[in-house]
Amino acid sequence: MPELFDDTPPPCPECEERSATPIIYGNPSSEMLVVARLGDIILGGIAEQADAPEWLCSCGKRYRD
Repeated sequence: MPELFDDTPPPCPECEERSATPIIYGNPSSEMLVVARLGDIILGGIAEQADAPEWLCSCGKRYRD
């Protein structure tokens, strides 16, 4: 059975790396600001569009699942 909250990034379409950082959209909480400064998430802005990227690879490619 698949996990409900599997947050493992899919492989990057550019380099096939699997260690991308999640891009989070919306108004950030103070905790999200701290986590973003630590580099564990990327803040994507207030409004998410339907085709907005979900991951940022270390090669610089932003992509969706």
